[in-house]
Amino acid sequence: MKIKRKRPFLGALLLAWCDTCNLPIAAGSRCGRCGDKARPVAVAPPGDARPAFEGDLDRLITSIAAQYGDKAAHLLVPSDKVVLLNAIPDLDYCEEVIVDGLIIGLHRFRLDLLTWEFIPKLEGARRLAEVTEKRRVVIDNSAVEFIARGANVMGPGIKEASAEIEPGDSVFVVDEQGLVVCTGSAAMTGNEMRKRTRGIAVRKRYWGPPEKLKLLPGGQDWSMALEANVQVLQRLEAKAIEFIRTTIAEHSRPVLVAFSGGKDSLAVLLLAMKACSPDKFQVMFIDTGIEFPETVDTVYATTAALGLTSRLLVKKVDRDQFFRVLDQYGLVARDYRVCCKTVKLGPTTQLIEEHFPDGCLSFIGQRRYESRRRSTAGRVWQNPWVPNQIGAGPIHDWTALMVWLYLLREQVPFNQLYRCGFERIGCMFCPASTMSELNSIAARYPTEWNRWYQAARTIAQRQGLPEGWLKHGFWRWKNHPPKIRELAQQLQIPLKASPVQTSQGELSYTLSEPRTASRGETTIQGQFTEPIALDQAMAFLPAFGKVLHDPERGLLQIIVTTRKGPYVCLLFESGDFAVSGPKPMLGKTAEALVKVILRGMLCTGCGTCQTLCPQSAISLQQGHAQVDVAACTQCGTCLRGKCPTLYAVQRRLRSE
Repeated sequence: MKIKRKRPFLGALLLAWCDTCNLPIAAGSRCGRCGDKARPVAVAPPGDARPAFEGDLDRLITSIAAQYGDKAAHLLVPSDKVVLLNAIPDLDYCEEVIVDGLIIGLHRFRLDLLTWEFIPKLEGARRLAEVTEKRRVVIDNSAVEFIARGANVMGPGIKEASAEIEPGDSVFVVDEQGLVVCTGSAAMTGNEMRKRTRGIAVRKRYWGPPEKLKLLPGGQDWSMALEANVQVLQRLEAKAIEFIRTTIAEHSRPVLVAFSGGKDSLAVLLLAMKACSPDKFQVMFIDTGIEFPETVDTVYATTAALGLTSRLLVKKVDRDQFFRVLDQYGLVARDYRVCCKTVKLGPTTQLIEEHFPDGCLSFIGQRRYESRRRSTAGRVWQNPWVPNQIGAGPIHDWTALMVWLYLLREQVPFNQLYRCGFERIGCMFCPASTMSELNSIAARYPTEWNRWYQAARTIAQRQGLPEGWLKHGFWRWKNHPPKIRELAQQLQIPLKASPVQTSQGELSYTLSEPRTASRGETTIQGQFTEPIALDQAMAFLPAFGKVLHDPERGLLQIIVTTRKGPYVCLLFESGDFAVSGPKPMLGKTAEALVKVILRGMLCTGCGTCQTLCPQSAISLQQGHAQVDVAACTQCGTCLRGKCPTLYAVQRRLRSE
């Protein structure tokens, strides 16, 4: 049975094209430059097209030239036309290449070979056919009708084929007059095709009836694109400014603008300056310690250029903190982002607590087209990891093209990494990055990358995983998607760790079933997989109950008072523990005890819990949270709040 998959529509597909001016229209049906009606561009969802900058174009031209020659590359990617790229779902990274308002092909990073390839669509193939015979297959006219309707190209129907074709190459197929009929993947060599070998010669990808090439005139640049989108930008700006003013009026809180050094947050910063006076808000930057140098420079240079230096609040995280997280918890992953909680969200909560004890309203450059989660988040939200902040997204409905047109119109300097071919600007070692991005990072920042790679390799070796597990990016998941599992099988790379030694970050536990003694007392016994450092375990236990320490016996006794009665918990240095008391809440008390111990043992000092405590009873001591017994009222607020340590342990145990 064929499974029907949901298409990733995160918002309306808004991109259109003016054929008269040969320019993109970010939204709307008419060109603001000539007034002519624009036609929709059939981009694939999510439809978040962006400009191709110098680094993007160089990479694209290099790929096409390697496959089809320099002349073909410069015809397909002309220097005198506006080129867009639209990222689409793929195993790693793939983007539609848009020229003349038409999708000429796909530029794809192959995760199996760790290389880029260009896959021509019909419009791209028609351009190729004008200038090159490389990777070209000529078929007999009698076969055109069948192939144009979607049949594969069979060996007996071939008249000519380029000698350099190898199985798996992207090829284009033409009739005897040189008109393109389809593009596809070679199933045999060019020499085998010329021998009219039986069987499939080309597996089709895109097909259609033969048509002559139609090129739109060149001579366009981005200043002309701004003219074509003048009304679009005016409408977007007015709506965003109105949203900012209305949201401020609805929330009586201090106002922050979160500026990460990326394009989206820069657009929000510019909008905020137009919506209200700069003395009405402050700018927040969290320097996670693993930011790109260009990002940090951009934050300081941009705020200075805009006259906002005195309004800038910076929270600097120790650069070693991220590597302590790796050492503590193992490699982070897309479904195990303890790093984000520790080096970004925790410090964000701390910064807000330091400057705005009663909380704040933050305007954030979050857009619905970025992910499914963000598409459903709404324009105003509250992140449970940053409980003292209300978030609001003025550009929630903007596409990337809208953002870029707005920044180009405002003529404000932006992060130069975008011009170098980086699509997203986040933390340097983010597991949400594609391997294409991570390879670019490795080439550009060898010193920083080598430090990460050595740490990652140590973890991989400890888990009995081969180097290919790292190089092909399998470390980026705890629970791997089906297609990634298929690739791992193809490459013969294991995805799960061997049963070798565990690190402290892999501390886990077992619990027994409740047992009732003859005198009526019920007990649950448990054991951690490693011995317990009682002084570390005690860090949070005072918030849980009264703690008695017997160092000679290597024992902690914790007395917990609940509405069902007292519970007595015993914890030994060996890792054994027991919880005794009334049966109704015994299981919950045992689970709660485990969580409190894990918080103390594996704390990385992110400070999230510190900002939650209404009594200011939690402090950071030598990089670990510590509860002050005298100040703590055991209200439980810190224990109910979000904790990266518990998040990490629970996600890991769930993946096992």
